[in-house]
Amino acid sequence: MFVIVKLQDISNFAGLDGFCWFVGQVEARVVSYDAGTRTVTQTTYDDFGEPDGTEQVQVSGSVTTPDPLRLGRVKVRCIGYHTQDRDQLPTEDLPWATVLHPITSPGISGVGTNPFLIEGTTVFGFFLDAHDKQHPVILGCFAGRDAPGASSDYRVSSRTGATGPTLADAEPYEQTGEVEHDAEDVVTCAENGVFGPSSSVGSGPNARTVYSNYNEGAANSNIRGLLKEYGGPGVARYVGNKSDSQLLWCAAWASAALNRCGFKSPNTTGSQVFGSNASQYGDVIATGKDFSVDKLKKGDVIVYKWPPGSGSTGHVGFYTGKSTANQIGVLGGNQSNTLSSKLMGTKDIAYVVRPRRASASLTASAAREI
Repeated sequence: MFVIVKLQDISNFAGLDGFCWFVGQVEARVVSYDAGTRTVTQTTYDDFGEPDGTEQVQVSGSVTTPDPLRLGRVKVRCIGYHTQDRDQLPTEDLPWATVLHPITSPGISGVGTNPFLIEGTTVFGFFLDAHDKQHPVILGCFAGRDAPGASSDYRVSSRTGATGPTLADAEPYEQTGEVEHDAEDVVTCAENGVFGPSSSVGSGPNARTVYSNYNEGAANSNIRGLLKEYGGPGVARYVGNKSDSQLLWCAAWASAALNRCGFKSPNTTGSQVFGSNASQYGDVIATGKDFSVDKLKKGDVIVYKWPPGSGSTGHVGFYTGKSTANQIGVLGGNQSNTLSSKLMGTKDIAYVVRPRRASASLTASAAREI
């Protein structure tokens, strides 16, 4: 006997609720939460990253983290379904939207490529639960560009959503024949959670932001994987005989970071290559002889030449946009035994290089998570 069921009698049945689609805008890739405050003992470091003592510090309770399931999901405000009033519906209360992968990306067991949607991207998708609309799925995104002069006032904040006028309020775009390169820099990528969760530690001159995915330990696979990938067989053998604290990995992370954020990269494990072969990936803005903070732009590559006898061959990181009388903020690997952002001296800077944007279409290797 066959049982005939009328479709109108079925609800909340996947595939029979109808195709409920949406157009929306990516509002966040990361969320912030209060992880509490505690007192810990931290090692302090001098301008060259060498330990010079300890201090008791309060670890900030605010922690920024990407999709807790590590699936590349994003927060999307769907036009018509979600109010534009962020007081009524804050960004953090929007449902996580899953990004559908192509059949060339398995998307299981860590195999495949990561989605690369950023704040402000306009997307198209549908709801798996057509009635409740709590499980959005993104099928693709629309090509677009910011209106001239939109700057940060028109972009969508990764944490709180748009705080100024929307793109709809901007003047119509007029083609000038010039290509705009309004791209995120590596530091902004880090602030938006691209390199994992972060927390603030310390205060005053020793204040820094730490990215826990790269904490040196017994054998951090993130650090060792970067060295093996960008250093070849010789470096792979070197890594196998060293503890994390003995590894020099700032250049490997900087190479991977440029790739991850869509910039050209020298793809090296040698920090000095970032200066001597700068033409491979960018333009030299200054050297040690004509260095000036006024020349710097957030995201510029900073290449240090360590003094003789320091036990290191150099260091490379990215300018964070912060500075004092004789220090600048630097985001880099192998800083204070982790990936961190902190103030560092300027007297041993050898090169400042402004990286060039790579192709607008990221390759699979460039889009992978590092």
